Amino acid sequence: MTSAAMRRPALAGLVLPGLVLLGACGLFGPPGPPVPRDEDTPQHEACRAEARNSPEVLALNRQMNPSNQWNVDRLAGEVRRAENHAYRNCLAAHGLGPPGGVEAQVPRR
Repeated sequence: MTSAAMRRPALAGLVLPGLVLLGACGLFGPPGPPVPRDEDTPQHEACRAEARNSPEVLALNRQMNPSNQWNVDRLAGEVRRAENHAYRNCLAAHGLGPPGGVEAQVPRR
């Protein structure tokens, strides 16, 4: 057997674990998209927390049935819209509303 053939398994033994570790790096990051810099203030974080705990969002989360994927998909969209609505209402109540006046689009089914 040539020395190149003997090095191949050793090289694969070193590269494969490194690739697995690199792939796992995305598993431990923050959930969801990153927060824009201009919305990374204590007031914005308080409004995000208030939106996550709004009565409408909590009521929708109680309706989720993890064994029914169609239900989970449908309610996930409704939860996102309710959370966004509560977040924007909180921002407006604190005078932090986004510039412009265009309402967020809701995709048709």
